[in-house]
Amino acid sequence: MHTLAQHWVVNEYHKANLAMLNLGPSAVTVNSAAHAMNNRALAITTSRVAFAAALSLAAPAFAATLNIDCDAGNTIASVYATVKPGDTVLVNGTCKEQVSIPPEVTRVTFDGQKKATIQHPGGPAASPHALYNRGKEIIIKGFTVTGGQDGIHLSGPASAVIDGNIVTRNTGRGIHIDKGSIARILNTTVESSGGIGIDVTGASYAYIGVFIPRVPALGPNTIRNNGGPGINIERTSGAWIVGNTISGNKESGIAVHRNAQADVIGNTINANGGDGITVSYNSGVNFDSEPRRDGPNKTTQPNAGAAIKCSVGGFVDGPLGTLAGAKSSKEFDQTCVDRVTP
Repeated sequence: MHTLAQHWVVNEYHKANLAMLNLGPSAVTVNSAAHAMNNRALAITTSRVAFAAALSLAAPAFAATLNIDCDAGNTIASVYATVKPGDTVLVNGTCKEQVSIPPEVTRVTFDGQKKATIQHPGGPAASPHALYNRGKEIIIKGFTVTGGQDGIHLSGPASAVIDGNIVTRNTGRGIHIDKGSIARILNTTVESSGGIGIDVTGASYAYIGVFIPRVPALGPNTIRNNGGPGINIERTSGAWIVGNTISGNKESGIAVHRNAQADVIGNTINANGGDGITVSYNSGVNFDSEPRRDGPNKTTQPNAGAAIKCSVGGFVDGPLGTLAGAKSSKEFDQTCVDRVTP
């Protein structure tokens, strides 16, 4: 059975093949005023459609599986020159290398099979980050990622599905997404970072716990014990944050600021050192957004600050749920729009 991530990659592959053949809505449109003269043109167009469909359906059959055993001295970097769209790279062992996926690598799955580790080697390296991705439509799954400044860093813009990983003990941020990048973060633990757990900045977008909002299925993440906020959304970025557990972070569970926006639904936000959620500087948070039906956020161990704090032109809308803070349930200054309901 295909996963949602696999369907996403395959569908994008099909669309790319159709685009190469210059197919669009006009490719199968017959001009009724010239119907009698267009039989041959229609036959040619139909042939092109059939060829495109055949090419698109056949494409995944050419995908290869490559095996990398880091314990035997292989490196992930060794595949960049030969890997093709649709390929899967299966990785075993402890990879003591700095992994930099270049921008020309597209639609490739890197699968650690829940037993491979990417460990930054320290010292001089191409990047201080353990895994630095500039590729498009990359799937990163089943790895432990450790020892970098950032564990996983998307930049470029880049795009990736980050699924089923453990991102732990990186000195800066666990996962960092910037420069117009898009990430889908699912079934992943982000813990014990020196700073922010998940950082989304620079006009980027993240789906944290959900692949796409209209699909009910969740891929809940655990974001815990990081040295800054659990999740930080800033600088005209946005996020759907749905169904996650965000706990024990040194600062707020979630921070949304500097012209950012987030839909925050159905999370458990517990025992963070700051507020449960902080909203500021012309940013906004929705607690109830179509088409989700996950219910409100909840707290079982109060956060140290307010449940929800808003300042400097922010807004908050929707049901508070049981979100709780030791200082107060809400702390809003006079510039904020308060549309929180019980």
